[in-house]
Amino acid sequence: MAAFTPAAVLSTRVAEAHVVVPQELAPGRPESVGLCSDRLEDVFARVSRRVNDGLFPGAVALIARRGRIVGHRAFGTRVRGQDEPVTLDTLFDLLSMTKVLATATSALILVQDGVLRLNDRVADFVPGFEAHGKAAITVRDMLRYTAGLPVDSQFLDEADDDRVWQRMAEAPLEYTPGTQVLYSDLTYRLLGRVIEAASGMDLDELAKARIWGPLGMRDTTFNPSAALISRTAATGFSALRGRVVRGEVQDDQDFALGGITGCDGAFSTARDLAVFCQMILNGGKYGGVRILSRQAAAAMVSNQTPEVRAADTDQSPLSNLLCTPKGYGWELATRRFSNGGTRFGRSAYGKSGGAGTFMWIDSRRELFGVLLTNHGLPTPFDEIGWNRMLDSVGSAEFFDGIVNAVMDE
Repeated sequence: MAAFTPAAVLSTRVAEAHVVVPQELAPGRPESVGLCSDRLEDVFARVSRRVNDGLFPGAVALIARRGRIVGHRAFGTRVRGQDEPVTLDTLFDLLSMTKVLATATSALILVQDGVLRLNDRVADFVPGFEAHGKAAITVRDMLRYTAGLPVDSQFLDEADDDRVWQRMAEAPLEYTPGTQVLYSDLTYRLLGRVIEAASGMDLDELAKARIWGPLGMRDTTFNPSAALISRTAATGFSALRGRVVRGEVQDDQDFALGGITGCDGAFSTARDLAVFCQMILNGGKYGGVRILSRQAAAAMVSNQTPEVRAADTDQSPLSNLLCTPKGYGWELATRRFSNGGTRFGRSAYGKSGGAGTFMWIDSRRELFGVLLTNHGLPTPFDEIGWNRMLDSVGSAEFFDGIVNAVMDE
């Protein structure tokens, strides 16, 4: 693809080296793919224990290797305090996992189509964005979280959506673009606007037409329909809405904007996410359908921020999320505070959602896990709140336990 430079190709060689032959997922025994059944049972038992201890109401966990789903379990309840069991097909509010499931993948598809270029200026698609010295910021800057924008901007005092988008577009810079990484909901909200302007479709339509539909991810959607609400896990209480949120994105700003944005809003099941993970692991293809070119898929999960050192930024769980090296949308494995644990290979990558959802892929081991919970957004969403959520959900323990089950290395 002409849109990806030789430098980008060089940076993706490690990710491409262990891509498996394209395949569809199927059930399998752990030992048939080099995993220990007893150790996987321990992984699931630890998730169950956390649910039983009341740390979060419910969860679905899925583990796969070499194209075989070797474990898929449901725990707890969809709504805290109610007798409504979580089932394997329960939908969860994925929040920031939307950034890779819809936004970054859609952007790269449009690049493949020639509709968008990585070096296109955001200001050419979002009116008013050039304010405060932002005229030169590109699509690639946004994809890799180096656009210079703040982590978020909430404008819940505005009743008019157009005015909210205008204020977001005109937001001043937090730092000089390209000099550091700062994970940003605001950046990806506006990147979603770029994609919609370039494609002429909203993100839900585009993702269903070009990603979720072709992959058979039928339970993946923004704004679940009334028919899906009974299968959807509730998250937390929204003071603004005065109710426990169920079937609505928990982030109040994204809900106020209609529930379809580039940073949050997607709902899905563990099985659908497994298909997406396998597509990425296969180098952009699944079940005979190619979503991304092999080059684009590899670039997406490679380090696109070489100017940032993990050793300097991996100082706490929150600084890991916000400031460590990133791919296009994806978080990358680090040695200290990754929410995917510390035992995955250095080329591993994943994505977390603020309400307690996680998926991580170790391409060298051809291994991935999905952990979806309805913990709900930390309140307040600060460093202590993020730490407590990660400790309660135990994502690092879950993914480290998966690696501990590997027997053939």
